[in-house]
Amino acid sequence: MDGSMRRTEMIRRTLLAALGGMALALSGCDQDSRQQEADSGGGKVLRVGIVTLPADRGYPWNTTGIPNIFTHRTMFDGLTYVTEDGEVEPFLATSWEHIDDLTWRFRLRENVKFQNGKPFTADDVVFAVNHMVDPANVIDLTARELADLASAEAEDPATVLIHTRRPSPLLPAALELMVIVEPEHFQRLGREGFSLEPIGTGPFKLVKWTANGAEFDAFTESWRAPKVDKLILTEIPEKSARIQALLSDRIDVAVSLGYEDIQLIEQDGGKSFTGKDAGVLGVTFVLSKLPDGHPLKDKRVRQALNYAVNKQAYIDTVFGGQTVVASQPAVESSFGYNPDLEPYPYDPEKAKALLAEAGFADGFSFAMDVPTGGGAALEETYQTVAADLAKVGVNLTLQAITVPQLNRGVLQGEWAGEAFGMNYSAQRTTDSLRTMKLHSCIHPMAWFCDRTIQPVIEQALRTGDLDKRRELSRQVMAYYHDIAPAIFLHRIVTFEGLSAKIRNYRSDVNVIRYDKIELAD
Repeated sequence: MDGSMRRTEMIRRTLLAALGGMALALSGCDQDSRQQEADSGGGKVLRVGIVTLPADRGYPWNTTGIPNIFTHRTMFDGLTYVTEDGEVEPFLATSWEHIDDLTWRFRLRENVKFQNGKPFTADDVVFAVNHMVDPANVIDLTARELADLASAEAEDPATVLIHTRRPSPLLPAALELMVIVEPEHFQRLGREGFSLEPIGTGPFKLVKWTANGAEFDAFTESWRAPKVDKLILTEIPEKSARIQALLSDRIDVAVSLGYEDIQLIEQDGGKSFTGKDAGVLGVTFVLSKLPDGHPLKDKRVRQALNYAVNKQAYIDTVFGGQTVVASQPAVESSFGYNPDLEPYPYDPEKAKALLAEAGFADGFSFAMDVPTGGGAALEETYQTVAADLAKVGVNLTLQAITVPQLNRGVLQGEWAGEAFGMNYSAQRTTDSLRTMKLHSCIHPMAWFCDRTIQPVIEQALRTGDLDKRRELSRQVMAYYHDIAPAIFLHRIVTFEGLSAKIRNYRSDVNVIRYDKIELAD
């Protein structure tokens, strides 16, 4: 048995021994699952272990990413759908055309029904757009993401005109975020009531929220009817507990795992899925709060830190080589990604030389806020970064923060450290400039604001010419690569564990295609 196999077996035994003590804690979940399966009348039940339920339950417009996306995309559809490769596919809209700089025409899929039986028409899209542009709804993240929207009007039941405040050449991709709700039901119940009894056009209809999850029935009249009869989402916050639930056949899918976890699952007879996120992981510097003279204010120091980290080495060991080193704050499938940029190579000697040139030959110290409960192998990644920086004399202290603390940092500028771990994410619009709305002067609580590049960003966001926008976006990517406002690490990758009976599993940038999944007999 070679070293790799011994290590895997050791992990397996250690994990299984630790998980044994969780059996009692999971028994309630197991009993709930058995009862739900019994209630399904013997049909095929797909059981998925997620990290947490949405705080707003079934209200879909207050978030655009994980963990809420695992729940909301069971029930709701957008006009378009963005694939892992950044392609924009028809969904509730079958086609679209650019009428002028500020107007788009979308032709809608016909014979689509909501889960309460009402037909889907252009008026439902108008309702959603009106919600997005209403100043009272600026609290909703989706409304802020779609700030370019101005109004909409139905030309006929299957055609809608959408007007924007400024040229928005990537609007079809952006509208993937605006999932459609049943308006009369929404207006009758209000935001809070709708969150408990959501109605959309998706492949599953909510039956009930449970103590630790949600139960759905197949919506057989859906335009993309599912291949199973029932879906059960179970909230299992601890990754190790999700693994145990999968290995003990309590669930069929476990999300948000690490590479070593899927090795264990495959060794036990299960399967796995590796997905590409639309984001780049970065050690992001809070430059706006740092005093003049701080080492991180010097571009040479920031470049040195990028040279100091052996990114390919940890990708090979921690992620099994399943992702790539980042060269810029965008992934290769994003619009505006600059293919001419190369990642900073691992060169500790050059890092030391740059530190010395900047006047910090003896190194320096700084702290980084690390949000808990993040993506695959974040802890191992940041520990490797800290170890590599120590080799060039830089002491990085990792200090854990909660997700609410991260949100306070993003929204209010309350950072404890000089850096924090955060994605440069184009999820799910494919637009490399989406991330600039946070990582530039545009953000009201900007941690990085460079007035030199800001006019280029704003020009790119204003132009209606796709070729011009692509070129300007690439200029922005090149500038960020050079001034290094972060240590650009790797394209984020996701790992899901699957039971052996799962067929046709697909996930595009964290959207699980529940409608395509089949269960073998």
